[in-house]
Amino acid sequence: MKSLTFGKGEVIFNQGDPSNCMYDIVSGSVGIYVNYGKEAETQLTVLTAGQFLGEMGMIEAFPRSATAVAMENGAELREINEQEFSDYFKGQPERLLLIMRQLSERLRERTADYEGACVVLNSLKETSAEPEKRKPSLLERAKKYIAFYNQMMSFSVQDVDMNAASSYPYYMQRF
Repeated sequence: MKSLTFGKGEVIFNQGDPSNCMYDIVSGSVGIYVNYGKEAETQLTVLTAGQFLGEMGMIEAFPRSATAVAMENGAELREINEQEFSDYFKGQPERLLLIMRQLSERLRERTADYEGACVVLNSLKETSAEPEKRKPSLLERAKKYIAFYNQMMSFSVQDVDMNAASSYPYYMQRF
């Protein structure tokens, strides 16, 4: 296993790169980004000493799903390639449990993100539905109440027969 040191802002690997190794963070911190260096750049997380990165791509043999960037000078990482993977965890089985917990935590966070996105999408669907099928907006309800109020103010007290509510327009019968 190689020990590597990175300076602040130095790219460890790029989104889309081949995944032939993973890293164990010995010291420092690493930012994980999608669309790094682009307008749509998004920081997904910051990993610190004792955490792993790059394990997903190495285990699945898929290209890197994100870009990893050292967040401070002197970030030290231990590179673990495919050949060293089994021996590394045989020698330190507790690290295997740690990586499983880390993957589980990421999955739980992404599930929560997904659920939140579903709520937002469903609310957007409701507001873009056909007008007669969707719930009235606050503005639409306010306009209705203002119209009702204005109409009520145009009646004189003598014109209002409190016993003849059924003769009022539909929207006035609701009050």
